[in-house]
Amino acid sequence: MDNQLLERVIRAHGGKERWQQVESIQLSLNIFGPILITKFKSPWLSNITACIYTEKPYVSFHNFPEEGMTSIFDAYNVYIFDDNDQITSERDFSLKSNQRSKPRLQWDHLDLVYFLGIAVWNYSCSPFLLQNDKVECHKGKAIIDVDGSHLDALNVTFPSSMPCQSKQQVFYFSDKGLLRRNDYIGKAFSPVSIGTSYYHQYETVDGFAFPTRRTLFPRLWNGRALKQIKVMDGFINDISINWRAALT
Repeated sequence: MDNQLLERVIRAHGGKERWQQVESIQLSLNIFGPILITKFKSPWLSNITACIYTEKPYVSFHNFPEEGMTSIFDAYNVYIFDDNDQITSERDFSLKSNQRSKPRLQWDHLDLVYFLGIAVWNYSCSPFLLQNDKVECHKGKAIIDVDGSHLDALNVTFPSSMPCQSKQQVFYFSDKGLLRRNDYIGKAFSPVSIGTSYYHQYETVDGFAFPTRRTLFPRLWNGRALKQIKVMDGFINDISINWRAALT
């Protein structure tokens, strides 16, 4: 692991010690995802309230995927509750029957919650996830991005116990240590769904730097993002921090 680069990145986003005091993060989200049409889902996901827990892969969604529903993403398990707090559907995505070489052609509500849970948990907790002892990080090749900016790279391998888009990913950081780009394969859609996410419009909330916009583009064979085609655009409208205990 390249400790020097990772330490600089963690400091730039708010610091390790302070992050350890965070129990959860609550977000208000709006998502425009044309790629969702390929799974027969609406490309507009608006006014989503999500509570993301930092210690483990766990996200609760309120009034999602439909009004009155509460959805829970708990690592590889997904549950959907009705307005009487009764489970209406559930699925264990760790089962072999759900780990198909070909993703479902048509998604149901559980597929959508699983996909969104992985995305929201990973994006909200990055780059702090990279300091997990089970995550392997190695300094990669720095690049000059399409806008001319210099980006340092970390090649990352996630453990099988941690749900994510793909086990091997590359994270790119600005000279200030802020996350700007993430290269990965969106295996929930297709084994050849090669994408690049860009992080924009950083805001500081309780000492933490959060990107409030994330945009996903296809990635070409030469590593360049195809910015003429936007497949997903996510906006965070509100961020609040829930602390484990009162800070001294």
